[in-house]
Amino acid sequence: MLRDKSATVVVAALKILVAVTSKGIPKDALSDTRRIEIVRMLKRFIKRRDFHVTPAAVAALCEICRNDQLRAEAIRSNILVTLIDLFEFDKQGLSGGPRGLMTLAEFEDVRTELARGSHIGKLVAFSRDKVVEKSNEATEELAQLSKHDELRKRIIDRGGLDSIVDNLAKPDHALFAANALVTLMQYDDAKERILNTKVDLYLLQMIEGRIFDGTVGREGIDILAEIFKNDALRSMMLKPKNPPSFDNGSWNFGGKDARRRLLKSLNAANDVWKKTTHRLVEKPATDDSDKPTNVFGILRKMIETTRLDSVQNSAINYLRIIADHEDARQAMVGVGIIEPLLWCLKATGVNILALNDVLAKIARHELLRGEIIKNDKILAEMLSSHYPVEALRMTATLESLSSHREIREEVQKMDEYQNLKKDALHYLDPHHHPHEHDLYTSASQAIKSVIGAFDTYDRTTHQNEPLYSYLDPYDHPDEIDRYMI
Repeated sequence: MLRDKSATVVVAALKILVAVTSKGIPKDALSDTRRIEIVRMLKRFIKRRDFHVTPAAVAALCEICRNDQLRAEAIRSNILVTLIDLFEFDKQGLSGGPRGLMTLAEFEDVRTELARGSHIGKLVAFSRDKVVEKSNEATEELAQLSKHDELRKRIIDRGGLDSIVDNLAKPDHALFAANALVTLMQYDDAKERILNTKVDLYLLQMIEGRIFDGTVGREGIDILAEIFKNDALRSMMLKPKNPPSFDNGSWNFGGKDARRRLLKSLNAANDVWKKTTHRLVEKPATDDSDKPTNVFGILRKMIETTRLDSVQNSAINYLRIIADHEDARQAMVGVGIIEPLLWCLKATGVNILALNDVLAKIARHELLRGEIIKNDKILAEMLSSHYPVEALRMTATLESLSSHREIREEVQKMDEYQNLKKDALHYLDPHHHPHEHDLYTSASQAIKSVIGAFDTYDRTTHQNEPLYSYLDPYDHPDEIDRYMI
């Protein structure tokens, strides 16, 4: 069967070989000649670079290499060169081939051989390749091999980490590189090398370019979450050593055609905006001289300077991840991101669940709660909205923030709130749009619900307060008996 020219027959034969081999080959059961023949046959099938045959041959190779004698013969026959050379010839990725290196590297003698000569150097070179599939496969390979100390040292020495960091600056390679980065940051020697690169600049560029909206076998947003869980990377993005430059207006993912790509994307964005029919946000003008220098500056600009919901939603989703961390919330104080976030309440295309989640996380910080209260004019405007959709969004936000006494008190002082408390439809007139009667009913019920929630919190708070909460006997110590009464 293995001599058959049909790929289907060969694959079936290889599966049989794997099944037989997996049951164990007794020591000395195969002659030297037979071992050489098996290894040569597998090398031949691997070199066919057939979409079906090559992966099956690699799987068979990994299985037979559990036998010490067959593995030794495979190493002698330069099987590692055969596997690595797959990168050179397969322009569409390796069709499953490279996984053989990861499996074989579990054996010490294979790791010793990999650490010699040019094997790792060739993988590093492939990781720099312009062909996206080839580069991404090699990048993943390097990241997985790095769990072995001797191989990681070789990868660092041959510039593998520098290559992966450089790939963060290439849009088509960036997410794969970021995924590898998360793996490599687990190791102290790799971490030290990475932190001495421009990794902070490139990660900020990826955020501005919305690269984390993509997927590479796992969601980009999950990769971003892993990046922000790393204290060192999070610190660099909050206080970058290599802040982005906006001098030429095309800072993101530089290159000779960066300006052309920027203009193309702006034109496309403008076309989409012209077709947008939902209610848009009229945000106040901002001072463009205030250039963003860290992750919050970039996210603020993404929210402020675009009318595209897709961009605003990306920024809010990123904030949703970042706001989980206390030091990040502290760094958010005073950067001016609260106001544009609140203006997003009016953008009906912005995901209200994500926005409310961000605001709820931000409100845990006392100073950020103060900034929310400081922007009460936005809350007041939303409370007095004539649009039932806006009323529904606003009530959902107030419910998510209702556990904070300062915010409740600020809202309850507003004339708009008092008007709604008397009549939930004070600002909403269903007679203007009778065909949307159900929407007005929902808005009215939501307004009554949030008012009820506020009142419930107030009653619970006062019930739990001690009787002397408003009396301070230290003001008049000579009347202590009266205070006790």
